[in-house]
Amino acid sequence: MNKSFLEYNKNGMVFYTIPSFDRTGLVTHAFSGRKGGVSEDSFASLNLSILTKEPLERVWENRNKFLNLFNIKTENLVGSYQVHKDRIYKVTKEDRGRGAFDPATVIPATDALMTNEKEVPLIAFFADCVPVFFLDPINKAVALAHAGWKGTVAKIAAKTAGAMKDAYGTESKDLLVAIGPSIGPCHYQVDEPVIEKVKEAFPLEWESLLTNCTDDGHGQLNLWEANRLQLLEVGIPNDNITIAGLCTYCHQDKLFSHRASMAGRQAAIIMLK
Repeated sequence: MNKSFLEYNKNGMVFYTIPSFDRTGLVTHAFSGRKGGVSEDSFASLNLSILTKEPLERVWENRNKFLNLFNIKTENLVGSYQVHKDRIYKVTKEDRGRGAFDPATVIPATDALMTNEKEVPLIAFFADCVPVFFLDPINKAVALAHAGWKGTVAKIAAKTAGAMKDAYGTESKDLLVAIGPSIGPCHYQVDEPVIEKVKEAFPLEWESLLTNCTDDGHGQLNLWEANRLQLLEVGIPNDNITIAGLCTYCHQDKLFSHRASMAGRQAAIIMLK
């Protein structure tokens, strides 16, 4: 069984999918790379976020080009303004179009979206933070979470699993989850205030999450493992968790990295068929 993401290249655009999700036949999903669009300079070239300082017309063109690969209609997208907290929003058909074209229409102050309605594409944006994909193949529900270090220590991934249980009856044992490309422990240096928050959130495991700690209060944080551990804590089987293991900073040729001074954003997209 493939426990990583699969990479594809179509029409000059690289993107990634999750084998366990593909096998269900229930969803259309992808994580975009940074090449193949019309954006320029630090947005080059497939910037998909309308919440950046790039002319909207270029982002719209990029979105149309990318979403056409999956037969998803841009006008149906549902996105949010991500604020590194733990608010989770239940999306319905009435939300379609929020964040599709106009930044003023996005769902405010929200870092996870979930739905059990078909043909409602959820979208979230990343350039080092962790994308977490969720699929309940039994009750047919999906979610996306945005987990930077703040969202990770707030345990947004675990909370999203809990919200899906409350809303859709999702059982942890059935849930498929995937941790997508983001900055890896090889390049994610954090300082003492972050280290203290990690210790508070993971009192038993923090030593496995922080490596190369120095006397001046710095260390390397493993966001992938921190999210995996919190998913295990809420009963999701390890075999149901896929980790891309792809560092955005290491792969600047394929992916946007905020720490590498790139302003563009790649997208996580998921939609029930």
